[in-house]
Amino acid sequence: MGGTRAVGLLALGSFAMGTDAYAMAGLLPGIGADLGVSVSLAGQSVTAFTLCYALAAPFLSAALARRGTRTVVVTALVVFVLANAGTALAGSYPVLLGTRALAGAAAGLFTPAAATAAVALVPPERRGR
Repeated sequence: MGGTRAVGLLALGSFAMGTDAYAMAGLLPGIGADLGVSVSLAGQSVTAFTLCYALAAPFLSAALARRGTRTVVVTALVVFVLANAGTALAGSYPVLLGTRALAGAAAGLFTPAAATAAVALVPPERRGR
């Protein structure tokens, strides 16, 4: 895959991960109704995502530093997709919180790994443009 295309795909993945928490906002009334909880309690799923996103970025990146960047990026994407599928299928509030936390952790792992991969894909003379 060409460097430009790969960087574009990494950017698309970063965009998807970054907007995931915001996309949930419009779904909260339906989620609350489906799970029998208030909208404000359903909104805590956004907190779970963003908290795990913020905490996972430094800790998981450091813990997995010896793994290949490609492995980390692909693993984070797979976990993110599976966690979001779990969110869609969540039949209880604890499952919802758990899947949102897992999705946040995967997003927090993906973002710095994708940035590292993108830098490595660009020739040194074209970096920083």
